[in-house]
Amino acid sequence: MDKKSTLTRIAAESFSDKRERPIWLQIYDRLAQAMQSGVLAEGERLPGEEELAGMFGVTRITLRRALDRHQREGRLQARKGVGVFVRSISVRYVVHPHEAFNDPVAGDALETRTVSLRRRVASAAAREAFALGSRARTIELSQLKSAGQAPVYLSLKEFPVDVFPEFEDRYNETGTILGAYAAHGIDTYTRLETRIFGDFADAREAGLLQISPGAPLIRSRSLNHDLSGRPIEVNRGCWPMFSVELVFGESDLTVHR
Repeated sequence: MDKKSTLTRIAAESFSDKRERPIWLQIYDRLAQAMQSGVLAEGERLPGEEELAGMFGVTRITLRRALDRHQREGRLQARKGVGVFVRSISVRYVVHPHEAFNDPVAGDALETRTVSLRRRVASAAAREAFALGSRARTIELSQLKSAGQAPVYLSLKEFPVDVFPEFEDRYNETGTILGAYAAHGIDTYTRLETRIFGDFADAREAGLLQISPGAPLIRSRSLNHDLSGRPIEVNRGCWPMFSVELVFGESDLTVHR
């Protein structure tokens, strides 16, 4: 049975009592099932609204509620004048113990844009990591990584001013964090820990990642040390849940650049 026939069969199944679950949510469930099973594969274009509504035997208004929810959550992506597509996983990272996973596997080239670079009152996480007082300041860098036209990773990093007194100038000169590290005598660092958990996008994150506020995210929290054990970076990052795949592997504990 081809994919369209399978989708037609899924759509044609009888709905349960709408008092228990509204019809549009049952359609939402079936579309999710079709995506999870590969009936609607990554990057695949959905049938048009009129055709899809006919498959489910509902109005386009009812169908659109189900589609809109999947778009808000990031599973589907509308392309103006073209149609609605299953969002492709834009990037896959190999995650090694204690190493950074900012760099994707071979073949997934990402572009990095600096969103902001400033000095700020240290966050609670930075105060704890760097043993700072309540009024201490840190250097904050926000970056956005994109695969083609699709933003896939937003990060917010903090660095201690006493370790990197010339961070802004050195970062602007070299264009990289590692260049700023090296300019301050740090050529090698270790990822002490990385924590990964699910959450939802706030308005700022949604705008930068081109998703809807409240869409599901994968978040990370990590801490870098230099080889002497001195903490040098607190990193908070997030990905749209349906744009990334994390592949876990094995490696050494030290990151060399």
